[in-house]
Amino acid sequence: MKQLLIPLRKVIAIFLTFYFFLATLSVRSDNIAPLDEECLRLHLTVISDIHTEGNNIPRFKINARSLKNLGSVKDVTDALVLLGDNTMNGQAGESLLCYGMLETVNPIKPYYTAMGNHDVGNGDESNGSFEKLRERQLGYLQAFVDKDLEELYYSKTVNGYSLIIPAPDSEESAARTLSDKQLDWLEAQLDAAAETGKPIFVFNHYPASRIGQGHDRYAALVTKYPNTFVIVGHMHYYIRFGRLYGAHVTPEIWVPCLSMMDENGEANDKTGLGYLLEVYDDEVVFRGMNFYEGRLTDVEQRYALQTPQAEEPEIPPAIGF
Repeated sequence: MKQLLIPLRKVIAIFLTFYFFLATLSVRSDNIAPLDEECLRLHLTVISDIHTEGNNIPRFKINARSLKNLGSVKDVTDALVLLGDNTMNGQAGESLLCYGMLETVNPIKPYYTAMGNHDVGNGDESNGSFEKLRERQLGYLQAFVDKDLEELYYSKTVNGYSLIIPAPDSEESAARTLSDKQLDWLEAQLDAAAETGKPIFVFNHYPASRIGQGHDRYAALVTKYPNTFVIVGHMHYYIRFGRLYGAHVTPEIWVPCLSMMDENGEANDKTGLGYLLEVYDDEVVFRGMNFYEGRLTDVEQRYALQTPQAEEPEIPPAIGF
């Protein structure tokens, strides 16, 4: 049955969003080159909180145009990462529309999706229990991301770099929960990634401050190794380059809501914001991007990579768009 559902979901998703593919054919944006293409080791495009909503046409238009404008980096980027709240209510129709746009309008493949509170119901049982929503979202991950996934949390290796993607473990109306089972998995993933000597990237929907059960162990794990970067969504308006303290200081980068709009459903100066993540031998760079307009912003945050002999560098102060 599972093997039949995977292609069926893809066919339905593509059919439902073919209009947005056609509507964005005329969208063009200039190519955005990396800072140093010759020395580039990894390039990721990172967006969050697209909140695909079944009856929200203005948001569909914003998301479709922003996704189409990802074409400005499709020739250099290695993957697209979405940080959760891919849907507004976790509904099957919303998920089909979301992944349909990622298949048809978005030019970047592969793409990886994290799960957020809205994707697993946000504590609203009118859409089903957490377990039902978990199974639903796992089905879409299997159909569009990786057919062999068995959990909402997973990891991928791109160009030899580890991308680790946690997920909610319970209903999300109260504390954000990470189970002992998932934290055991996270520890094993981080230990293995550290063996490569390369920077490690954790893509979580939630900032550490929004995690309830499992918070202390989670914080200890993601600060265990140098050159670990935690990239999160959930906070919508907030752009923050913060830090988590443990055995090592770990940057925590907050990514704003891509589909932000005003009360009239119109785009504004907060619409379409995300990041280009560029990795070099000696540094990791986050470059702010307005995908709705297809242009770079003036945000650029650089982190010097630590070496075994180097003192821990000072993380630059927080800045915003």
